[in-house]
Amino acid sequence: MNSTIQIIRYEECESSLWKNGGGSTKQLLIWPKGADLSNFDFRFSIATISSNGPFSLFHGIDRQLCILEGEGVKLMISENGAKSSELILRPSQPAFCFSGETQIESQLLDKQIIDFNVMTKRSKYRAYIERLELNGSFSLEPSKTCHEDNVHRPNKPHNNEPQQWLLCLEPLNLVYQGKIIQLKHYDMVQYLRGQDLQVQPSEIPRLEAAAPEANCSNNGQSVIKQTKADNQHPLNHKQTQVLRIVIECIKGYKF
Repeated sequence: MNSTIQIIRYEECESSLWKNGGGSTKQLLIWPKGADLSNFDFRFSIATISSNGPFSLFHGIDRQLCILEGEGVKLMISENGAKSSELILRPSQPAFCFSGETQIESQLLDKQIIDFNVMTKRSKYRAYIERLELNGSFSLEPSKTCHEDNVHRPNKPHNNEPQQWLLCLEPLNLVYQGKIIQLKHYDMVQYLRGQDLQVQPSEIPRLEAAAPEANCSNNGQSVIKQTKADNQHPLNHKQTQVLRIVIECIKGYKF
């Protein structure tokens, strides 16, 4: 089994301001490498939103949105230019799933929110997001826990090996093959089916990287060399919160 795991460090991802000045975005991952907003297959990002306004349109893209911080947001959803429904989205709620063509106006419930966005190219990939409270080891099977606006429902994905990620909603130590890696707020880790992963409270300093970490705006990934901790602490009973993101390939496409 590979002795390295893939890490995205949130604090090292570049932040860019919106053209309208209403917020900023950190792109954690875009695929394929070197893609932009016009030709990506899937994309993860975290946005800080400080004003009301419309969602950008992404034709051919399915989207999922989770509120991470703040009071929340009211979404006014329109079809064919006519207002059809409203939704209040708050932290700790399931992801809101919607088509990139959907016309949505957002209204903040307070001064600012931070949200997590997953976008996938329709007919090629499908995403699942679920919020977990971890204590010790955990399983790899996703739950379908998102709200849906029923504008588009992707085809059933093919049974290919999925890409699976964890987004840390609080600092934690990841224990893998007897070794410990510290993850900070909003760091992401990619893991594979069959890996034995455990979590514990974040008390041990971050391990030194095997090489300088890559810029997240280019490939979003860095490889962390795992070394044994000098003093390994037993797992305690404190639960830690994460988002699990699963990207599956639709039948007819391969990673």
